[in-house]
Amino acid sequence: MVKSIKKASLPLIGSLHQFTEIDVVEVRERLLKWYDANHRVLPWRSIAAIEPDRSKRAYAVLVSEIMLQQTQVSTVIGYFDTWMKKWPTVEDLASATLEEVNQIWAGLGYYSRARRLHEGAVKIVKELNGEFPNDRDSLIHQLPGVGRYSGSAVASIALGCAVGVVDGNVNRVLARVRGIGADINIQSTTEHMWSLADKIVDPERPGDFNQAIMELGATVCSPKTPACGSCPLRLHCVAYQKSENQQEKSSISSHFKKFSEKVTLSEISDIECLADCDLCLRKEDWDVSLGVQNYPRKAQKTQSRQESSAVIILRNKIDKMLLVQRPRTGLLANLWEFPSIALSENGAQDKDVTEELVSQFSLPHTAASSRTFVSDVIHIFSHIRQTYKVFLISLSGEKKLTWPSRYQGGQWMTKEEFLASATSTAMKKVFKSMEISEQKCTNKKKKLNNEDNSSEAKKQKTISHFFTAAPKKKIP
Repeated sequence: MVKSIKKASLPLIGSLHQFTEIDVVEVRERLLKWYDANHRVLPWRSIAAIEPDRSKRAYAVLVSEIMLQQTQVSTVIGYFDTWMKKWPTVEDLASATLEEVNQIWAGLGYYSRARRLHEGAVKIVKELNGEFPNDRDSLIHQLPGVGRYSGSAVASIALGCAVGVVDGNVNRVLARVRGIGADINIQSTTEHMWSLADKIVDPERPGDFNQAIMELGATVCSPKTPACGSCPLRLHCVAYQKSENQQEKSSISSHFKKFSEKVTLSEISDIECLADCDLCLRKEDWDVSLGVQNYPRKAQKTQSRQESSAVIILRNKIDKMLLVQRPRTGLLANLWEFPSIALSENGAQDKDVTEELVSQFSLPHTAASSRTFVSDVIHIFSHIRQTYKVFLISLSGEKKLTWPSRYQGGQWMTKEEFLASATSTAMKKVFKSMEISEQKCTNKKKKLNNEDNSSEAKKQKTISHFFTAAPKKKIP
């Protein structure tokens, strides 16, 4: 007997959360008109608009979209310009080493993005004859690191494909405009967002339309300070209408309560949907004080994991520092860092750190135990709150050091070499903490020396003092 498989029931979605054909026409017209008058001039947009070569357009857009993941536009502009000057074509990037790529990427974070960009360039040159895939599905399936969003962005902006995009900004706009109050992170809601985006994208100007809706979310329909009064879609926005209705009801109710009169508010109608619609925000979850910010609805964020480690700056007598290279995969893959020792939740005793330095790095016991504490440095990763306890050890001997097998290798670097290498922002903060600490010590010594010199100068008598006649005593 074959058991029947119960299919998951589809979500019940009311018409409130859909766009009518009239809505689609008006949304396209209003949004593109607003975008033409208000869009920001950005370097990748300029390339996409004027570059006749489709592969060059696609390459520039792909680089920008990968950089923009988890990173603000203002930060990306400088990195994008530097990247495109060094590797203006996908062939140039394919010929670069991963070490060079990480050096240019250093500071942007999420370093796996840079590795996948490089891998994608190599694949395009070696396997695809230098040509980018020509649609969303091909981009997703053939290029490493290209997902649904970045594939849609490149396909629409660079290749003219009529496909929608959904990122954080688009999610927020669509959730507010269509009053979608379900958790945007669950699969059914995500799929509905993509279906809406694909439906409303303008087939004549898909790239401009997608950039327009993302731009709207970034500059007008923002998370905490939405400028509803200047939004071109406010007449289509369920969240805006609902907020206005609720505020008006609240105002009328409070006005008449002063006179203890009963008032009916039926003339201010609620925006209704299906009674058991799966995408509606429940009435008990509506917060009048938030207005349109009730949307989108997100699940509670998980707390960041707390981790700590001892970071050791080992400096030899010619002022070089030991850097070790992280593993090829995982967090901060392939980057250079100062040697570190993970600390337990309860912290580690000084002797534990000393023993680890001796056993893992072949450091002399006297040097390991005489390390100088510099400061605590805190760095926030997406899911980790990392505390670095920074120590400095100055080495006078020539003893050769080793490092654990978890590292790819080690290298002694000058300050200039360290700053030019592929290192994380966290390690630059660690290095900066050492510089600040040493500068404070230098300033303190100068101040003490100046005070000592000043005190000594006051005690010493000038030579003229010995040739000055003492005042005569008056004889009574």
